Amino acid sequence: MEPDFELCQVVGESADRLVSAQVFMSGGGADITTRNITKELYEAARALQGAPLSFLAAQALVQRVAPRDVVLICAGFFDPPAMISEADGPVGAALLARSLAVALDATPVILTEVTNIPRMEALLRATGLDVIGLDMAVTTPFKAAILPLPIDPARAAAEALRCFDATGAKAMVSIEKPAPNAAGTTHTGPGLNVTDVVGKVELYVAEARRRGVLTIGIGDGGNEVGMGRIPEAVRDVVPTGRLIGTCVETDILVVATIANWGSYAIEACLAAALHLPEALHSLEVERRVADAASRAGFIDPTSGMAHGWVDGTPPIAGESILELLRCMVELRLDRKRRPHGMSGFGRRWQETGKAEATVALWARHLAAEEAAFFNPPSAGG
Repeated sequence: MEPDFELCQVVGESADRLVSAQVFMSGGGADITTRNITKELYEAARALQGAPLSFLAAQALVQRVAPRDVVLICAGFFDPPAMISEADGPVGAALLARSLAVALDATPVILTEVTNIPRMEALLRATGLDVIGLDMAVTTPFKAAILPLPIDPARAAAEALRCFDATGAKAMVSIEKPAPNAAGTTHTGPGLNVTDVVGKVELYVAEARRRGVLTIGIGDGGNEVGMGRIPEAVRDVVPTGRLIGTCVETDILVVATIANWGSYAIEACLAAALHLPEALHSLEVERRVADAASRAGFIDPTSGMAHGWVDGTPPIAGESILELLRCMVELRLDRKRRPHGMSGFGRRWQETGKAEATVALWARHLAAEEAAFFNPPSAGG
């Protein structure tokens, strides 16, 4: 079937609003503030791009990625003081990898720092994907590969060339991936310089754009790949925005309260466009990946603990977002696929030609019932 981009856009509109709703104090930004950071960053990105952000990302992926094509997915934010990557980003990367394999028969290839490779493998396997070498992964459905993202700039420059030559990637998605500011330094939300402990993703993005490869950035706080598209908003809205705001742009920017949720919204839009609900991961898979992330040591940066929370929110928050996205897709698809199902009963009844007479009959009945209520017979009557 031809992709249903009309439905995709409708779902994207609702999905965007859901995943950009502020559910905790300060959004993905730095310091605690009552300002609705996500809403303002989202609105800047929406005004710039002119359509639902998750829809734009899904549409571009459907248009650009064919079966067995490679999609690079970059994630991992090494987070002091715990000195391990946070769960926001890697979890979304693994789940989006599964979605791309299911929806587009693509080969997802994860880019992450060497220290994260074993942990990312655990997440990918929790989704049901097999993790093997790149040469074999591209030949077979539901396989994934992982490539190193070097911290050393010279090594990263060389590996970026090698990566795109070897994969022929058609798209690159970065989820909650820190990127440098105009001065060339990369920072955490509160402003700590972490340039020397994060992979140089900006060199890969630059190479992708040089080759005409689709680039998508998903972020929540202003210091992630893609946020370079809305620098003024980051500077004005995020408390530390003038320091941490990145200059790294992507073709499409998706803003969400938690970056993982932005990837969920893209999954939902893929499911809508292709009439394939399975493209959105199940609650069972969500829980399995969250458990794998906790066991692998991916942390919640607000506490520094690997206890299954993401950006200060408990697992129920992500699960609720997921299930609402599922309703957005499946209820709409049900109306399209089964116009004679129960969800279409009212319309079918109206088309019988008896609707107006039935309403008139009930109008007389209700009028009599109401009159009797307000004018009861007198006690003596």
